[in-house]
Amino acid sequence: HFGSRSALPPLALVGAPRPRRLLPQEGGSIPPEAMAMYNTPNLAHAGEPHPFDSPFEVMKALRRDFNELAAAFKAEQQQRAVEVQQLRQEVQMLKDQLQKESHERKTICHQTVQDLTQVRSDQIKSLEEMKVSFASSLHQLNQLLQDEMRDRRAEGSLRDTRESTEKSERQSENAAMKDDIGKHKQVFFGARDDIYQKISNITHDVEMIVTALTKVSVAKGQLDKTSLHCWKYFSGQGALSTSGAN
Repeated sequence: HFGSRSALPPLALVGAPRPRRLLPQEGGSIPPEAMAMYNTPNLAHAGEPHPFDSPFEVMKALRRDFNELAAAFKAEQQQRAVEVQQLRQEVQMLKDQLQKESHERKTICHQTVQDLTQVRSDQIKSLEEMKVSFASSLHQLNQLLQDEMRDRRAEGSLRDTRESTEKSERQSENAAMKDDIGKHKQVFFGARDDIYQKISNITHDVEMIVTALTKVSVAKGQLDKTSLHCWKYFSGQGALSTSGAN
């Protein structure tokens, strides 16, 4: 039963309180005089077991257990000291890495803030330039629109004046053309009547010529060569008189 206590795991002693000094009955160190008293046999009762033998065995077993536990505790303490040292080194390394990374992050953040400040400044400057450029362009566009409107009004007024003048000219030309057409009609009608009269006269003259030619044709038909007095002279039937008589 007491020997089973040495089988406890080393971790069972972690965080345990510091053991106090045990009394002899609890397994502590026993003075030599007491040991001599326990080891001296009782001559009066040599044949009987000593009444303190059993407690003494228990105390020795407890002492062995205590020594084993103290050795295990010492080994566990040394192991924990090594682990604590390793953990301290790791913590220190992590602290160094954290400090280094923190410094790098601070440097990066500072540079980022500077870059963002520069970008913001550039953006604000660019925005101001765009505003100024837009305002200037808007002013120029407004000026161009005003000029265009003024030119359109002037052009419209000039166009209206030109159209009014052209309208008056067209009306005058139309009236003159109407007058010319009226005169040409009069001339045409006069020439037509004159042509009709001349055609009528020509027709009358042609009819008279046809009538005269008809009469000539009739007279020619009635005319015979034998009835001509000159025919006999031409034919040799008669001779001209040279005496001057008829």
